Formats: sequence, C-alpha cells, structure tokens
Amino acid sequence: MPNAAIAALDQSHDQLVPDTIVRKEFGGVSLMTLYRWTNDPKLGFPPAVKIRTKNFRSRRALEDFKARMMRSAVRRHEETR
Repeated sequence: MPNAAIAALDQSHDQLVPDTIVRKEFGGVSLMTLYRWTNDPKLGFPPAVKIRTKNFRSRRALEDFKARMMRSAVRRHEETR
C-alpha cells in the first residue's frame, strides 16, 4: 500500500483516549470533574465509551471540544475589551 494511502487511512480512523490521559490533558482534573463535565449538556463534553470497566473518549471529539472552548474564551475576552 502506498504511503499516501496509509496516511489517508490513519486520518480516517479515530483514536480512543483513556480517561486517565484525558484528565492529564485538562490539567489533572479529578474523576468527579470528568463526571460533571460529561453530565452537563450545555458544556458538550465528549461522551465516554465504556470498554469493560474503563472509559475512553474520542480523540477527534476532544480536539473539537478544546477548539470550541478556546474560541469561546477568545470571544469572551474580546467582548470585555
């Protein structure tokens, strides 16, 4: 398979990120914080995918969430200037 085809295949698949990594990426938040974020419909935090006893989140959904939160913070900052 050519390298371009492999790269396209890799980009078409999402990755599942364990909640332990998600917590670190968001500054070491607690499990309770993840629970609250998950159960706050207004926040739109990516839902968990449960595999056996572990929770995972979609890498794409996490990156979309981060980008949305960043845009929102920038917009609020600009409104206060």
